[in-house]
Amino acid sequence: MKKFILLFAVSLFLVAGSAIAEEGHGNLKVGGVCEMCKTRIEKAAKSVEGVATAVWNTESQQLHIHFDTGKTNLETISKAIAKSGHDTDKDKADAKTYNALPNCCKYRK
Repeated sequence: MKKFILLFAVSLFLVAGSAIAEEGHGNLKVGGVCEMCKTRIEKAAKSVEGVATAVWNTESQQLHIHFDTGKTNLETISKAIAKSGHDTDKDKADAKTYNALPNCCKYRK
């Protein structure tokens, strides 16, 4: 009986260990100017499957992200943000999407 319990415990530990997602994190520089930008940028990042948290700092223009590396990566997140109209240090938003942003959100000079 002790062997059975030990075997069960080891099996449970192995299954639980393999189910743990590998967490990735990183920063992206993202263009924006206001709280509306912050909301849009964070929403775009969080729309990517596997993103756990995304917090953009208006002053530093840095987006800090935590994500599941088994589901996504910084490149995919960057592309999603660019599609929302905000340039990142990896991708540029297309002119049509950028021009559709509210005037207060225009960050290109």
